Amino acid sequence: MSQFCFVHAADLHLGTRFHGLAMRDEATARHFAQATRTALSRLVDRTIEAKAAFLLLAGDIYDGEWQDLSTGLDFAAQMARLARAGIPVFMLRGNHDARSVVRREITLPDNVKELSTDAPETVALEHLRVAIHGQGFADRACPDNLASRYPVPKEGWFNIGLLHTSLDGRQGHGSYAPCTPADLVARGYDYWALGHSHEFEMVRHSDPMIVYPGNLQGRSIREQGPKGAVLVMVKDGHIAGPPERLIVDSGQFLQIGVDIEGLNEMQELWDGLSDQLATVVEPGVETLHAARIVIGGEGSIHDALIAIGHEKRMAEAQAAADRRRDDIRIEKVVLRTAPVRTEEADARAANTLAAGDFDLKTLLSEAATDPAVQEKITETMAQIGRHMTGGSEQFEGEIDAILAEGRATLLARAEEQ
Repeated sequence: MSQFCFVHAADLHLGTRFHGLAMRDEATARHFAQATRTALSRLVDRTIEAKAAFLLLAGDIYDGEWQDLSTGLDFAAQMARLARAGIPVFMLRGNHDARSVVRREITLPDNVKELSTDAPETVALEHLRVAIHGQGFADRACPDNLASRYPVPKEGWFNIGLLHTSLDGRQGHGSYAPCTPADLVARGYDYWALGHSHEFEMVRHSDPMIVYPGNLQGRSIREQGPKGAVLVMVKDGHIAGPPERLIVDSGQFLQIGVDIEGLNEMQELWDGLSDQLATVVEPGVETLHAARIVIGGEGSIHDALIAIGHEKRMAEAQAAADRRRDDIRIEKVVLRTAPVRTEEADARAANTLAAGDFDLKTLLSEAATDPAVQEKITETMAQIGRHMTGGSEQFEGEIDAILAEGRATLLARAEEQ
């Protein structure tokens, strides 16, 4: 009985700078800055431990042109570890590391084979009777259906298609080398090793199996949960069971929602958050977690929550996490709260408007929902973001919170006069 296993990974995005992190803790920032490289090292560990016959890398090994040679040097060092273990690597380029994008090079060890960007190429592993077919991106834009050009399968062999593609569309990802699952089925291969989508997805479970392993390391709050690669077992020329996920990330992003409805004291909010954070991540997962806290709902503590300011909210949220865990760092606290509306308050506001009287609270409430005001704030945040390391991405979804905090501050100052 012939039996072997291989590892399929994609979207390493080495060199990612983690601009989206708004955390002030320097140690945490350093941890995430090294996260993609740590994930690659863990991938190599798991590949060697599994005694894999080979490793497949389905594009976007790099996040873009290297900032310095250390990015390529680190990848070469990890590939050398696999070379010493006798494990070959087959890789291709995606949209982020297309031939026209990443021009710098470091000589890689002989166990690494990069498939052509000019035309589909086939690599034959005679001792395993495995044929790997693939083509990388010559340019970042790849509007063509590359899969339609892939060669016919080698008869009697285990055939793998290696491809960086958006398929027929994946939410949050641009269209590259578009094709359909039916196109892939038509090639007659046994396994399709895809890259591009950052979420693990079994597009098709058999005949052929089509898999996105997801990226190795989450890079922002948009990429939550565990990340890694897949291990595939092959017996007598057929896939033996579903692939095993290999979780190798060193930092995970998560989002927690908290509702203030029914809360009368601020401490109730922080205690509830602490309890929730204690159970949100399975115990035994050795990784650091960057948590975004979204506080929503209508409640009596709305004004007090806004009045304490962003820095205090961040500190209280972190303290709530620390009381129960030592592996969670607060990435951001987002407010989606509103004061409790009563019939009395609504009637008073209506009477004020009918009488034509000036009412600051009503005026500010109207401004908060004015599209022109929101557009102006968006433009201002974009201008500020262009001059900040984190870019305007860190203000995403913050307009309502900015308006609410400004409203509370103005009202508080008006009462002081």
